Amino acid sequence: MSQATAPKISILGDGISTFEGYTPRVGSFYSPSYASYSGFNTAEGTWWMQAIEQLGGRFLCNNSFTGSYVCYTGHYSAALPGRIRTLATETEKPDVIFIYTGLNDAANAVPTDLFQRDYEEMLSRVQKFFPEAKVWVGTLMVGDAPTGGRPYYIEPECFETLQDYNAVIRDCAKKFGVNVADLAELHSSYETVNGLHPNKKGMTQFAALWLEAMKKAEK
Repeated sequence: MSQATAPKISILGDGISTFEGYTPRVGSFYSPSYASYSGFNTAEGTWWMQAIEQLGGRFLCNNSFTGSYVCYTGHYSAALPGRIRTLATETEKPDVIFIYTGLNDAANAVPTDLFQRDYEEMLSRVQKFFPEAKVWVGTLMVGDAPTGGRPYYIEPECFETLQDYNAVIRDCAKKFGVNVADLAELHSSYETVNGLHPNKKGMTQFAALWLEAMKKAEK
């Protein structure tokens, strides 16, 4: 498939989906200078760029931001119009949108009714701005324990109710008719630098899980 006809893919997420130079610098967890820790120093190492390449797509835009929430009660909500508008350029709109966000809401025990309210608002705005785009939302998962004695970024017990947030994501996806990459249902994991953010191998594993979940959903 030529780049001219390849589907244009944009990403909306939190720190797991960042890379400096492609996402807002102030909110980028990953950067070239972080390579000694993460194991990769270009965006080609990220899960989303790997998934885009394997799907034969073309990267368009990424508005992922470290520490951001879905819910307005937290930091820099993914439902904000400004974040969603920047999934397009001045001349091009996405054909496909990947959304992977909500871990910070779960870790900070945002009430699920508020999470649902704002997840619905996020999807409503995505469909309003990009009615022709195929939208994929990912259910949430955490990774393997950090190695080398490194600390957890967020303690595992903070994610004990993660299944409740995933139930909301599935319900919202059904309500708005968008596609679910049900990562949680795969009951798998990925290598991390801190129990949450993938390392080099973990990014490859995470991309493979996204592709597996998408393939399963399309059967």
